[in-house]
Amino acid sequence: MTPERTRDAAIGSLSALLVIASLAFVTDLPRRFGVVLFTEQQLAIALALAAAAGVFLALNPKRVASLVAAALLAVVTLVVLGMIAADYPTLSIKAAMRPTDLVVIATFIVALVLFLVWRLIGLPLVLLVLLFVGLAIYGGPLGVPETTPARVPLYLALDANALLGLPLRVAIEVVIPFVLFGELLRVTGGGEFLTRLAVAAFGGYRGGAAKAAIGASAVFGTVSGNAVSNVVGTGVVTIPLIKRTGFTGPQAAAIEAVASTGGQLLPPVMGAAAFVMADLLRVPYTDILIAAALPALLYFAAVTIQVDRLAAKRGIRGLAAAERPRIDRAALAGAHFALPFIAMFGALFAFETRPQYAALAASAVLIVVAAVVRFDGRRLGLSGILDAVIATGRASVPLVAIVAAAGLLIGLISLTGLGFSLALDVIRMADGSSIVLLALVALCAIVFGMGMPTVAVYVVLATVLAPALVKAGFGEMQAHLFIFYFGMMSMLTPPVALASITAARIAEADPWVSSFVAVRLAWVAYLVPFLFAFSTPLLLDGPVPLVVAAVVTGFGGILAVSMALAGYGARPLGLLMRLAFAAAGLMLLVPFGLGTVPAALNILGAALLLALLGRDSLARLLRSTTLTRLQ
Repeated sequence: MTPERTRDAAIGSLSALLVIASLAFVTDLPRRFGVVLFTEQQLAIALALAAAAGVFLALNPKRVASLVAAALLAVVTLVVLGMIAADYPTLSIKAAMRPTDLVVIATFIVALVLFLVWRLIGLPLVLLVLLFVGLAIYGGPLGVPETTPARVPLYLALDANALLGLPLRVAIEVVIPFVLFGELLRVTGGGEFLTRLAVAAFGGYRGGAAKAAIGASAVFGTVSGNAVSNVVGTGVVTIPLIKRTGFTGPQAAAIEAVASTGGQLLPPVMGAAAFVMADLLRVPYTDILIAAALPALLYFAAVTIQVDRLAAKRGIRGLAAAERPRIDRAALAGAHFALPFIAMFGALFAFETRPQYAALAASAVLIVVAAVVRFDGRRLGLSGILDAVIATGRASVPLVAIVAAAGLLIGLISLTGLGFSLALDVIRMADGSSIVLLALVALCAIVFGMGMPTVAVYVVLATVLAPALVKAGFGEMQAHLFIFYFGMMSMLTPPVALASITAARIAEADPWVSSFVAVRLAWVAYLVPFLFAFSTPLLLDGPVPLVVAAVVTGFGGILAVSMALAGYGARPLGLLMRLAFAAAGLMLLVPFGLGTVPAALNILGAALLLALLGRDSLARLLRSTTLTRLQ
């Protein structure tokens, strides 16, 4: 067996064991067999498996010597973390005496996590953790309570508020079951079904291929929890189709990237971030869904309107009947895929079960129906289930590394008390301006979020940045949704823009051009968080008249600005008309409930928009009448 095949076999085995361990802990399997484990022991076991697999992924051995080195490091990882898992209660007490051997072990664990994050994700998060480590040990002159070098690794590796804390627990208990459901959808053809159904439903309309991509990627993206994997999963089908109908390569790439990223913002799953947010805020899960609903709808409305206007501008028609499936046949062929979603939402809303149980219920139903009902001439067998399990584990290894590093960051903030002072420092930098504060936090969120999966982005930002907004007087829901939105926009924002660049590769388009087109399509995600930070009706929270006004003015403003950006209404728009539409839209988007001036701007914006729409339509009517007479 070659080193590459041995490496892949090791990664596959450890990945599968990671998923099995996650499912065992979620279902409380050890206790059913009389084995009582602390949560920290369970997390140490899962971390051992993920880290061992991560060693092979990080070192990527291709020769015998490097394979042996990777295997030795993986074995040491399993032994060390296995020892922590086996004797955690005793070791956590022993840590108070700071014995040298335990300090060495704890230092190895912390260093290993940072090494894996560096090799699998990149340096930014590693440097941030090291900065806080330096502050914890040498920050006395800066007013930071100092701690001894021996205490830092012990606290980080063994305390329940650090490495073995909430971020890792959420990843193991909540995220992995949802990733498994997404992978099962993939191997059973669920992604293909959603794409075909979307093409059947929207393909016949103007720019139908692009609209189908928006629908399919949004639905699949909300479950997948990773914008890049969503682009790869659906984009290989949708991007060539979008290009073939007449959109440019950068436009096709941007449409897919924006839709896939937007899926992470779309309730009810939001890439599993909704469940984490509910846990951190200690509010019912339904509160998160309600708050996130209108901003997500505004996002997809803006994208769809721009795509429609661009299609009209370029004369792109819908797909011919021969190029798209009949909707009744497409729906009937994959009707069984509705059952797992019914099981998931029934478990969440009717039975009010925990999210991980809902994901397991959906996965179980999907396995049963896919094993019985054929899709594209194939049924789900054991090999397909194993493929999904291994793929879930492989996808979860980088996630586990990131949330482990996030746990280290939380531990350092707790150890040094920097959370409070960091919030004050950010507020001080804003010099009393709420807008400047939000802009600073948004910029930091985009930088911190670059390259990380959905849940990891949110956990890190909720730890580092959200407290500053809450301390400044913003509501917790507003603060957390704000940082979540801008964390996800890192997937589209240059220079990293992983979702845009991945889509550009599929489209064979320029990645920079594709990224900037994506930013323009997703403009609403850069603006609306600033609006709901000041106006809770945009989160469907407040008196009914204000909520209704927020909905009406929100969609009116989205329509106007999107037409301005596309440069097309009922006809091509000149510069002055585009500026007028943009002005009308921005006036409509000013939060209605902030006083008499915003209300007056809303009324003025509505009047201007109606006048512009009337003028635009009248001009087109006169133009078409003139052309008719000329003919």
